[in-house]
Amino acid sequence: AVDDNQSEAWINALASDPESAFGCVIAFTREVQPDTAIAIGGHFFECMIAPGYHPEALEILSSKKNRRMLTLSSMGPRAENLSLRQVSGGWLAQLQGPPPIEWDNSKCVTDRQMEEDEFSLAKFGCAVLSEVKSNAIILVSRTSTGLSTIGVGPGQTSRVEAVRIASRRAGDRANGSMMVSDAFFPFRDGIDSANDIGVSSVVQPGGSVRDQESIDAANEHGISMLFTGTRLFLH
Repeated sequence: AVDDNQSEAWINALASDPESAFGCVIAFTREVQPDTAIAIGGHFFECMIAPGYHPEALEILSSKKNRRMLTLSSMGPRAENLSLRQVSGGWLAQLQGPPPIEWDNSKCVTDRQMEEDEFSLAKFGCAVLSEVKSNAIILVSRTSTGLSTIGVGPGQTSRVEAVRIASRRAGDRANGSMMVSDAFFPFRDGIDSANDIGVSSVVQPGGSVRDQESIDAANEHGISMLFTGTRLFLH
C-alpha cells in the first residue's frame, strides 16, 4: 500500500491478506513513526525493515520479544545485476527484477477508456504484481489518501482461479476495483468473473489469440481494459 499516512498504509497492506501476514516481514520506505508502531500493536511479525525508526516507535515495537528491527538506509531502485540459475544442461542468466513497462505505448482497447488518474493505480498495481508468483492476479483500489492492494491471487495453474482467490480475499472491497494480471487472459472467463465481483477496470499485457473475446467481454460489461504489452511472470 502507498499512503500519505504511514499507519493507514500499514492498515491497508495488512487488510489485503491478513491470514498470510501472520509471522510476516514488514517493510517501510520511510522512518517508522510512533502512530504506526501503535497501529501494528501486538501483530506477530518476525522482522521489520525501514530506513529508520523514531525513538518512541522503536520503544513500542521492542516491547514484544523476538522482533528484529533492521535499518536499510538505501531504499532506491533495484540494481540491474545479473541473476544466475542452474537449469538442465546449463545456466540461465537474466537481469534481476521485472522488465520495464513502456507506459507511453500502452493502449486502452475497450469502448470505455481509462481515466487519467487510473494510470497511477495501474502503475502501482503492476509494481506489486511483479513480486507475486505466477500465474497471478491482484485487485487494487484507491483509498481516501493513497493506493492499496485489496486482494491477491498468487501462483495458480488457472488464471481464472487466481481471479477467484483474489476476489475471496478482497470481499466487498472488490467492487469498483482494478484487476491486474501478469499475463494475458486465454479465455473471456477471467473478465466475466471480474465483472461478477464489480471490477471496473482491467490491466493486462494482451497477446492472446483470443484477445478479442476478452475485449468483447469487457465491452459487454462496461469495463475499461488496458494492454501494457509486457508480461510480468515470476516463477
